[in-house]
Amino acid sequence: MFSMEGIGLSTYPSHKCLNEKSNRCSPVPAWYVVQTKPRAEEKAVNFLGQKSIRTFLPRLLVHRRQGPRTWQTLEPLFPGYLFARFRPEPEFIDRVRWTPGVTRLLGDEQAPIAVPEEVVTFLQARVGVRGFIEPGPRFTPGVRVRLTGGPFAHLEGSIDRPASRADRVRVLLELLDRQVSVEVDIGELERV
Repeated sequence: MFSMEGIGLSTYPSHKCLNEKSNRCSPVPAWYVVQTKPRAEEKAVNFLGQKSIRTFLPRLLVHRRQGPRTWQTLEPLFPGYLFARFRPEPEFIDRVRWTPGVTRLLGDEQAPIAVPEEVVTFLQARVGVRGFIEPGPRFTPGVRVRLTGGPFAHLEGSIDRPASRADRVRVLLELLDRQVSVEVDIGELERV
């Protein structure tokens, strides 16, 4: 996953809006990063919506596995963070800061720092009509892999066919001076 702290945004203690001459405070709404309490992104989105604050919580489709059981789930692309669009005025800043599930707004010591519109637009385009981001295929034909489990553990081969709906791939292994095709679970592979 990703971290908002890693893109150069920090937290700020004050809710004061800079004077009107500054480019930090404008009557134009902008996108800001809201840090939430752990696993409280949905709660914050719901409460901010009740306060008429527009939000965006990009989600990622994730494949999970526990023993033989596999499932898909949606998780926040940035765990613990969401985007909110509002005017950087004390009334709106306080409305966001005092929302259940919200920890703080990211910014500097004086005010929250707006996220460039292009960043949010890009993420919204990736989310699209499906409502989530679906990662591309992890293994494409021709990619060299090593099997990590099963009877062929530690052997290397190349992907012959991409993953099926059952998350199985066909791998070509070199055994006894010839290529042998085996079908394995995608969770038993790692890139070489």
